Amino acid sequence: MDSLFKGPTVLVVASWVAILTLLLATVLLLIIVFLRVRAQRREKRDTQARQHWNDVLQRELAGETVPVHRLQRGEVIGFIEAWNSVCESLPEASVRRLAPLGHRVGLEEAAQRMLRGSYHDRAMTIIALGHLRDRHLYGLLARFLNDRSPIVSLCAARALAQVDPPRAMSAFVPMITEREDWVPGSVARILAENEDGSAAREISNALLRANADSTVKLVRFLADIDPQRAAVVVRQLLEGHVDDHIISVCLQLINDRQDRERVIGFLTASRWHVRMHAAAALGRIGESGDARRLEALLSDSVWWVRYRTAQALFGLPGMGADALREVQSRQRDGYGRDIIEQVLSENAMRSAT
Repeated sequence: MDSLFKGPTVLVVASWVAILTLLLATVLLLIIVFLRVRAQRREKRDTQARQHWNDVLQRELAGETVPVHRLQRGEVIGFIEAWNSVCESLPEASVRRLAPLGHRVGLEEAAQRMLRGSYHDRAMTIIALGHLRDRHLYGLLARFLNDRSPIVSLCAARALAQVDPPRAMSAFVPMITEREDWVPGSVARILAENEDGSAAREISNALLRANADSTVKLVRFLADIDPQRAAVVVRQLLEGHVDDHIISVCLQLINDRQDRERVIGFLTASRWHVRMHAAAALGRIGESGDARRLEALLSDSVWWVRYRTAQALFGLPGMGADALREVQSRQRDGYGRDIIEQVLSENAMRSAT
C-alpha cells in the first residue's frame, strides 16, 4: 500500500481519486439500500394500517360500535387512505354516520402534522377533514384555499364546501375567475356537489360585476348546475349590450324554445361565429318552418357557418335525409350543395355503424 503513494504526484493523486470514488460509490449504494428498505417497511406498515381501518369502517357502517384507539403516528397515512376511499364511495348520510368515528380516533389532531408535509400529504389530509363535515374545521381548512398548489387549493375548496356550503361558496366562486391554474372539471365538480343552492346564487351575484372573460366562464358553470337560473341570465345578456364572444357562448347554452325569436335575430349578425352558433341553436329549438331562414346561410362565405347550418337543418322537426335532399336540389350555390352532401354522408356513416 505504501508503494502506491511513493510514485510521481500524478499517480498519487489518481490513486486517491480512485479510492475516494470507490468509497463514495459504496456509501451511495448503502444509502440507496437503506432508503429502499425503509420505503418497503413504510409501505408494508401503511398497507396493514389501511386494511385494519378499512375493516373497522365497514363494521361501523354495518351498525357495530367498534372499540378503537387514538391514531398512532405510524398508522395515520393508512387510516386517511382507508377513510377517504370509503367516504368517497358513500352517500352524504352514510358519511355523516362515520364522522363520530373520525373524532373518536383523533383524526383532527393527527392531521396537524400531515398538513405540514408534502403537497400530497396536505391534499389527502384536507380531503379527510372535509369528510368530518365539522364546521369548526372551516378556519383550519380555509388557510389552504390560497395555496400555491392548485391541487391543494381545490381540495381545500371542496372540503370547505362540505363543512359549510354557503360560507365556502361565497369565498370559492370569486376565486374561480382569478385562479387560471384551476382545472375547470374540478371546479365544475365542486359546484355540482352543492345542494343548498348557494353555488348558483353566488355565481349569479358574481355575474353582475364580471367582465367579459369572467362572464363567459361563470355562465358556463351556472348552466351546468342550474339551467333554469342560467336561462334567465342568458336572456338578460342577449338583451343587453355585450360583446360577440359572450353572445356566442350564450347561444351555445340556449335550449328553451321560448328563446327562438331571440336566436333568429342573430342569424344575420356581422360576426361569423355568432351566425354559426345562432344556426346551431335554432337547430336545437327551432320549428319546421325555420328551414327557410336557415337555408339562406347555406351560401355563407364561412365554411363553419354553412356546416353548422346544414346540421341544424337536418335536426329540425320534420326534417331528415329526404327533406334535406330537397333543400339541396333548390340550392343554386355550389358550396351550399356540397355542405349538404357532406352532412348527409356523415349521417349515413353514423347510421351504418
